[in-house]
Amino acid sequence: MKAAAKENTTPLYIQLKNRLISKIQTGALLPGDKLPSESELQREYGMSRVTVRNAMAELEVGGFIVKVQGKGSFVAQPDMLQLPSGVMSFTGNAKMQGIRLTTEVLEAGVRPVESELDKSFFGLEDGGEIMAVKRIRSADGIPISVEENHFSAKLETLAGDDLTGSLYELLMRKYRMIPSNKGRRSIYISYASEETARHLDISVGTPVIDSELCVFDINGDPIHTVHEIVRGDNNKYMRWYV
Repeated sequence: MKAAAKENTTPLYIQLKNRLISKIQTGALLPGDKLPSESELQREYGMSRVTVRNAMAELEVGGFIVKVQGKGSFVAQPDMLQLPSGVMSFTGNAKMQGIRLTTEVLEAGVRPVESELDKSFFGLEDGGEIMAVKRIRSADGIPISVEENHFSAKLETLAGDDLTGSLYELLMRKYRMIPSNKGRRSIYISYASEETARHLDISVGTPVIDSELCVFDINGDPIHTVHEIVRGDNNKYMRWYV
């Protein structure tokens, strides 16, 4: 790899930052990939440690990378994971279509674990606890889905965070957790209960898409499970790209 051009009037740390951004945007570095260490970048580009650190700091502030203490720097994930078969996330679809995305938080707090999925995923026994975040996601004012995320009770401080945006962005920026690997996923058709009908403004018994997903971090450690109920006529309000 050629060293950065020192005759270029652009500051060296900006040159390095732009080179790394280019690698990320072209797919040479993928979400979750570990970046070379500062010393390796020094040798590769012939730059000082201060220059490399400034470039890495810029990348972190820009949301391109996430630093994990004791592990290094990683390419940031999109704000939501890709679903099976390349289906984009709710957030990704909404942004791409210029749809106004809003979120209502219904619950954020620690509660006793109930599902066998959570017990298995987090290694909990009866009497254990999880941190639950339940939200309604709306597109241009139309409620599209009800999602319930369960985290380890160690993340109880989530209750004090702004949960109306991307949970993954929050996890990466504040908690240095990098969602990466998806585990078990189930998708099936069910019928709206009274509670679901109330949240989604549909009739009781209306067909809905019901799904569950387990998400791990880059080391294979559990981050969360999510149970999502999506209204069956959602394609009237936004398109789902595959």
